Amino acid sequence: MMKRRYRLATYLKTYTGTMAALIIGAAALLSLCAGCSDKAVEGKAEVTNRIITSDTILSGMIGSLLPAHGYVVEAILPPGQCPGHYDVKLSDIEKMKKAALTVSFKGMPFMEKAGTERKAQLIVDADGRNWMAPDSYVYGLALLADELSKRFPEDKATIMARKEQAIREVRVEADLLREKIRRAGIVGKSVVASSMQKEPLEWMGFDVVAEYGRPEAMSAREVVRLAKIARDRHATLVVDNLQSGPQTGKGIAETLEIPHVILSNFPSERGYIATLSQNVDTVITAVTRK
Repeated sequence: MMKRRYRLATYLKTYTGTMAALIIGAAALLSLCAGCSDKAVEGKAEVTNRIITSDTILSGMIGSLLPAHGYVVEAILPPGQCPGHYDVKLSDIEKMKKAALTVSFKGMPFMEKAGTERKAQLIVDADGRNWMAPDSYVYGLALLADELSKRFPEDKATIMARKEQAIREVRVEADLLREKIRRAGIVGKSVVASSMQKEPLEWMGFDVVAEYGRPEAMSAREVVRLAKIARDRHATLVVDNLQSGPQTGKGIAETLEIPHVILSNFPSERGYIATLSQNVDTVITAVTRK
């Protein structure tokens, strides 16, 4: 009887000691994990630079150039919105104030209204190019890579390496799209188009025989003039720009009984290559449909 009591006391003592050790160990582990979590959050907050751009062309380019672990890139202008008619919001201004850098094309009225005159700002001169055209997009990648390297010198090597990768990807996809256009047999065909789409259409191989501006600048006389040119030059298509007036040339197309299409001048949420590919598919379908 005494032996059984002794063994029971010994067992309880051992069990109690083991449970205490387990509880202490678990508490220490939880404390360590919590400390690590706090440090990770703090570390992320310290290394993340928020870049705010005027539009999705610039946000897409910059996002492809900067290392993802240290930067967040966001565009102000929705991809389907006209820059000239966008009303800047208080939330947009707040984002720009908190940004490590704001990047905008020269002449963006809503960015000027936001009053973003500050040191951490990059105003980009497109040099008369439409950066939706692949050759101009590549030009823009090189320009932005140089500017970003000056502002974030610690990441210069990564920025330059990512620039070369992005340029290769754009050129490969652009060559595939040009071959698709060639096989469709539409190279050299005449079109009338919004001036905003002239360069991308010429890259596709079209002959832009006449161009027009925003709808507010279109008079009845101008419509008659454009329709005459289109008829005389055997235009096969009228191309509008989504952001500056998607129905501007529709009346001309209806008068001549030729297709009317709308192309985007800014990348959608799917990105630059996807938007360029969609634009190409849109014109091929319109020109080749029976």
